[in-house]
Amino acid sequence: MSDTPQTINIFNLRSDTNEFIGAGDAYIPPHTGLPENCTDIVPPEIPASHIAVFDSETQTWSLKEEHRGETVYDTTIGN
Repeated sequence: MSDTPQTINIFNLRSDTNEFIGAGDAYIPPHTGLPENCTDIVPPEIPASHIAVFDSETQTWSLKEEHRGETVYDTTIGN
């Protein structure tokens, strides 16, 4: 919290999963905190087929496998 207004870089989170959805600038008025569903902690590099998920309790990022939009097959039955 600051006594002066400031504009900072924030990292936006999806409200239901806390996954990283983009970065932007946020104006923070004096004596207030960050907007909801964001952090000022920089996410890690995100490799293909992964998403970055923020843990608000530990204030850390983790990488999770993510395959939305990919074609996948069941190799046990060939479908």
